[in-house]
Amino acid sequence: MIEPDRPLAWLDHVEIEDLLTGDMKLVYEWCGMEVLKSLFEHFSSMTLYVSTKPLNEAKKRYIKKVYNRHNMKELCSLLEVSERFVYETIAETRHVEGQEGLF
Repeated sequence: MIEPDRPLAWLDHVEIEDLLTGDMKLVYEWCGMEVLKSLFEHFSSMTLYVSTKPLNEAKKRYIKKVYNRHNMKELCSLLEVSERFVYETIAETRHVEGQEGLF
């Protein structure tokens, strides 16, 4: 029986993998059925663009929080960024704090 508080619960009883194409197929394969249903429920018939800008800004915040002059390589590996990205982020922080010219 369909649960009224889950309007797309019926999708759990139908094979849809062969019906999906493009981005929706990728969402299903990489994120799963629950994310796919949530997108259908809340964003049906809309074009979505997933920007990496918030992710990059979050990386900068993380760097500013944990950088200690000895963990450059670890940060680059963890965040999948270049050393230059880390140096520029730290330089931004020091520039704001009035400590220009350290890099």
